[in-house]
Amino acid sequence: MERKQISMTSQSIFSKYIYNQDNSTYNFTNMYIWSGDTDITYSETEGCLALFFQNGKQPVSASYPVGEGNRKKAIQSLSAYIKSLGLRPVFRNLSVSMVQEMQTFFPDSFTFIEDRAAADYLYETKKMITLSGKKLHSKRNHYNYFKNTYNYTYRSLHQSDMADCMNLFEQWVNEKDDLNHLGNSRQATERLLLNFENLPVQGGGIYIKDELVAFSIGEPVSTDTVLIHLEFAADLRGAFNAINLEFCSHEWKDFLYVNREEDMGLPGLRQAKLAYRPVRLLEKFNAVQTAPLS
Repeated sequence: MERKQISMTSQSIFSKYIYNQDNSTYNFTNMYIWSGDTDITYSETEGCLALFFQNGKQPVSASYPVGEGNRKKAIQSLSAYIKSLGLRPVFRNLSVSMVQEMQTFFPDSFTFIEDRAAADYLYETKKMITLSGKKLHSKRNHYNYFKNTYNYTYRSLHQSDMADCMNLFEQWVNEKDDLNHLGNSRQATERLLLNFENLPVQGGGIYIKDELVAFSIGEPVSTDTVLIHLEFAADLRGAFNAINLEFCSHEWKDFLYVNREEDMGLPGLRQAKLAYRPVRLLEKFNAVQTAPLS
């Protein structure tokens, strides 16, 4: 089985297999920007596409195979390949429907473990725009403060704006006391901004006196859901609330849901994502092979 690095030229290959997927793992942009040098690779097998995950702390594991090919045979091939490396086969980031299909294929071969840190947060787009209701009262207050304090404008972004986005990201990083959780964020951000016009993404920014103070980048991933890849803002009260609201209002108002991805198990990030009152969590599971495949 050949494991290939993810490059911009891989986009056409991914598009043959991945479509209408709410799960943020199964998205070319996400996998490309976070792939590092070899942290995430891919392979085509049995008419399906599978991802491989590997880093210094994690041995090789696979995603669920996606596409219209023979997924049962693909799982068998992936399992055999991981076993050939002397490892127990593990499949990561499975949605509930993938778990159910795998249980149908191999009823007694896997143990499924929920990975709460990997769960995607889904929000109602309308709520992100209106900030209505008591539960979002504090978010509305922050946004209103920003709106009433600053004479700002919103603009859709283009490749020519990406240098300003990178400068704002660096400013955001420099204001952080604890950088341990950033991981590969700088590399991922650079990859996305450098290739903005060649990826299926849209961006929006908030400007005060022609200075970019907040930006967000996302893309549609299914018929009703948008995935947000990046969101950064200067240290101004309400700036994050404003870009969230304006980006959804200008670019995504025709979509029902906004997927703001996982919290990676970070307490502060989890608290921030829960504070926006997700309509649901898109659960993800890891499947550990505990018996031979039939």
